Amino acid sequence: MIYLKKLNFLIILLFTLNSCINLPGINKSPDKKKINKKKDVAEYTIEDVGINVIKINQLSEDELNNYNKNDILEIDNIVNNISEIYDYSYEYILGPADFISLDLTDTDDLDGKYLIDQNGMVDLPFIGKIKLDGLTLNEAQNILMQVIQSFYKNPDLQINVEEFNSSKVHIVGAVRNQITINLDQKPISLIEAAIKANFNPSAADKLYGTKGLLRRDNKVYKIDLTNSFKSKDEKENFFLKKNDVIFIDRNSDTIHVFGEVTKPGIYFPNLDYSLTELISTSGLNQLTANVKKVFVIREKYQKFLEIDVFQLDISNPINLIAGKKFKLKERDIVFIPPTEIVKWNRTISLLLPQTNLFKSYQPIINNGLQAYREP
Repeated sequence: MIYLKKLNFLIILLFTLNSCINLPGINKSPDKKKINKKKDVAEYTIEDVGINVIKINQLSEDELNNYNKNDILEIDNIVNNISEIYDYSYEYILGPADFISLDLTDTDDLDGKYLIDQNGMVDLPFIGKIKLDGLTLNEAQNILMQVIQSFYKNPDLQINVEEFNSSKVHIVGAVRNQITINLDQKPISLIEAAIKANFNPSAADKLYGTKGLLRRDNKVYKIDLTNSFKSKDEKENFFLKKNDVIFIDRNSDTIHVFGEVTKPGIYFPNLDYSLTELISTSGLNQLTANVKKVFVIREKYQKFLEIDVFQLDISNPINLIAGKKFKLKERDIVFIPPTEIVKWNRTISLLLPQTNLFKSYQPIINNGLQAYREP
């Protein structure tokens, strides 16, 4: 349903472009002052969206080559090798809101249950505050022992976690059940977390995804849930760590074609379509198509709330050469409008509840969960 809303928004946008209505945001980047990362997605307006209109037949060879680049490969330049985390050995990490219990042999001076406060400190009788935030149980025990030895001779201290409240991992994006999982002393693997999010490796539902990104310790890794389920290598099913964010992208490796064509529908970019080839394959309606305005709308992976709208005028057949050099990518939407359309009397601002659909990897890469919002 979300994807259909996105298509509806893009269709209306292209109709509006075709009808020559002046839109705020056209041919300019988003006003950085107006984009507030704390906004709820429903609060974005057309003023926040950068819509770059680009005429294909006016592009130089270098510009064409640049637009033909694989945006995912650009992301690859900042994505780390997933094998880095295969050998991670899980241990619970203490944090604010956790409760620990202490048991000191031969005395009950310190015995009891203690809260780790919002500053990551525990307040012990006779001793004072000690910072435990970010430590494993063994590390916390060593720190406490160093302090207690100043007060007690040959102390024997046992420490346990009574309430696990601070360690969480998050699964967001194109999954059936977006969840936050509380971690405890028992490790949870990628597959176990995916099952909790109702991931089904055998399902072929395009509304949900199988690939995405893992953000851990300010690093980003590519993941593939299907591979993790099928792989015989146990390392593919690695343990999750406190504050991990798993973002699953939608399975949408297709090109959508609609408008004045005889064969509208879904096409596959692995066939290496150029725009000219796709126009030919989809069957241009010579009687009704506005051949001066063939549109390709493309979401920008590396920019939040910014899209490119490519336009090709094929009323001059020589421009088909430029179209042949322009390669289509997954998720591209090709729209060929009719020669005459009724101008939309809605203002463009009414369309912008859909702008939350312009999801890119960038919010997850830059800010983790805090920048990601799902409708």
